[in-house]
Amino acid sequence: MNPKHISKVPDYRKAITPYNFVELPESVVEVSPDSLPQENRYHSQEENRYTGRIECTLTTESPLYIRCGFTKEEFECGAESKDLPEFFYTNPLEKSTKPVIPGSSLRGMFRNLIEIITFSKIDKVIANKLFYRSLGDPALREIYQANFVENIGQIEHSPNPKAYCYGSKVRAGFLQKQGNSYIIEECGYGRINSHFNSTINNRVFSILSNSGIYQGSGSGKTPVWNLQHKTIYVQIDTQEQDYFFKRKINKSGGHRHPDMYLRFRKVHNASFTPAENFQKATLVITGDMQHKHLEFVFLDESLKKYEISGEMVRRFLDDDQLTKWQEDAFPKDKPTVNCRQKSGFLQTDEPEPVFFLLNEDGETVRFFGRAQMFRLPYDLSPLELVPDILKDSLVLDLTDTIFGYINGNGRGIARAGRIFIDNATCNYKGNVWWEGSYEKTITPKILASPKPTTFQHYLVQDSTHKENLKHYSPQSESEKTVIRGHKLYWHKPHGKEEIKETNQQNIDRAKSQYTKIKPIKAGVSFTFNIHFENLTDIELGALLWVLSLSSNKSQILGTGKIGEEYCFSMGMGKPLGMGAVKINYDLHLSDRISRYKNLFHNGEWKTGEEIQIEVGQKESECVKAFTTFILHSINKSIHENFPTEIIVTNLNQIPRIEMLLAMLRCDKTPDTSITRYMTLDEKKYQNRHVLPDPLQVINDGKNISNTPKPKPKTTNVEKPIKKDKQPQKPKENSEGGNSAAIVRPPKPPKT
Repeated sequence: MNPKHISKVPDYRKAITPYNFVELPESVVEVSPDSLPQENRYHSQEENRYTGRIECTLTTESPLYIRCGFTKEEFECGAESKDLPEFFYTNPLEKSTKPVIPGSSLRGMFRNLIEIITFSKIDKVIANKLFYRSLGDPALREIYQANFVENIGQIEHSPNPKAYCYGSKVRAGFLQKQGNSYIIEECGYGRINSHFNSTINNRVFSILSNSGIYQGSGSGKTPVWNLQHKTIYVQIDTQEQDYFFKRKINKSGGHRHPDMYLRFRKVHNASFTPAENFQKATLVITGDMQHKHLEFVFLDESLKKYEISGEMVRRFLDDDQLTKWQEDAFPKDKPTVNCRQKSGFLQTDEPEPVFFLLNEDGETVRFFGRAQMFRLPYDLSPLELVPDILKDSLVLDLTDTIFGYINGNGRGIARAGRIFIDNATCNYKGNVWWEGSYEKTITPKILASPKPTTFQHYLVQDSTHKENLKHYSPQSESEKTVIRGHKLYWHKPHGKEEIKETNQQNIDRAKSQYTKIKPIKAGVSFTFNIHFENLTDIELGALLWVLSLSSNKSQILGTGKIGEEYCFSMGMGKPLGMGAVKINYDLHLSDRISRYKNLFHNGEWKTGEEIQIEVGQKESECVKAFTTFILHSINKSIHENFPTEIIVTNLNQIPRIEMLLAMLRCDKTPDTSITRYMTLDEKKYQNRHVLPDPLQVINDGKNISNTPKPKPKTTNVEKPIKKDKQPQKPKENSEGGNSAAIVRPPKPPKT
């Protein structure tokens, strides 16, 4: 049985977010390969195969925005998508009156929902290991520091007292590209005191007077480039020595660190010009941190060369590793013009000073970074925290059979999908734009990329205590957990104050993080068709089960709960309450044998849809066939593994489906005060508050509020013509400041 999330998170440890998760299934509901059509032909309903189309009318229930792609001219001039506010369109002449919802967006929305209700595989998960840097987090601090710091034990050097001694496991060197590969050329390194009252500083840093070695303020402080990577000449210990640091007490009276020794090579004298008995080196400034006073010098020597893979370099340059601080501290034009492809990147042609760790074999590089205690990949990726039984690519599920799959991962052949979704075209007469005019744009509040490193939200937790939280680096099998499941967003009221950024000062301070958009207002209708071929009653039933949820058939077919209404979500701005839609539909079945026998009968083009008398009954039968199939599979699994458990008789009784319905509900939604992003001032991120499951959130009755529903003007809606019967970055200073050693017991100082 998969680990289960804590059923009741206490209020004082409860996190709030605009999203939540539908839990993982216990197992995949498998489909026999024999159920796939074995011949390239249409099959009849008597063979339990259905072909036809579903005529859909989509109505926006909150502002909707789907960004248009680049034109050729925009792409060639290097435009950024965030600066292009156009809603998606296909005809440039009608982009102001006929916005389009692409069929690919609809297909993605339906596929995600069908994956959930059919208990399909969970294999579309991040395979890369995420990065972390944890100096104060109770759940990770000791694990992280053990990678970088060696606890040598207690030592004593008279006249100083006995105390713990710490050394660094980190190595230093210069990374550079050689041909098609990369190497790190290792060198020795030492520490240099950067305080202005030191003997060395009076001589070495006098050129800066009192201006310091950093620019900027707060967490945005970055090294000045007339010192960063500057050639320097030093007198330095020939090998590491133990240096005593006396206990320090904070202004508040607390202990900053106890008596301790740090083992490193110390710079005793330095100069920016060559001097006798001085070694040539490079000054490396890693970032500002309170109480820090030791910077680094990399010696001009070659100890050993280590080859590293292009994949490791690519991961170093990925958005989830490059922080905003790194982009600011290593701009594109420093130290020379265009020396980097982008800010934060490594230099293209020149060696770059880096710190690195070796694997246990002592011969290969584990990872590298720009600070002595750099951002390190977790031991496991999110994909590795999906149970093996849920990600076996050889298992065939209903999502595979409906949408198709590619030839790979050990499968013998590829299969094309058997549903095809048109673009949705607008049939609304009159103004469709939220701001009242096509020419007007809005600036929404910042939409940051997902942060799966927030493991107290994205991973199943069995405790809310900070020190016991599960993460991506479990130290034993018993500490291992699983991902939470499918991520969905809560529906919410859609007032402009929740969506629009009205503080111009905020926009001016962070222009690169804001975008402009042209959303469609609520109450606008679109029409599209879903075409399907050779679906079984179970497969068609799965599609109809999902479609019925937001329609007037939910109660008739028994897919939703009594008295509840649901909406789907698509497009941008879902965390702000945008993108809620409802879909009503009519099923049309096609008798292909009859059609092709009489294709041009009486001079008319036959569609095979001429007789639709029993469609309603067939629709109900298909939905029932699907629910029976899923319930049989679920109950069989329950009985085999938990003989005393109660057998379920309705999909709505399964917690996974209950969670889905809770997240889709739009007639009553959790209060917006608990479906927003937490602020840094609340310190809930810092304190690792745990995200409750959707059922706990929605069952807190005091937090329920009615969501106002738009009332579209039906007189402005064209009836469809019936045819004869289609991730920001971390913003904190993640690389600024290092500690030579901080590990317990006891806690070393930040130097």
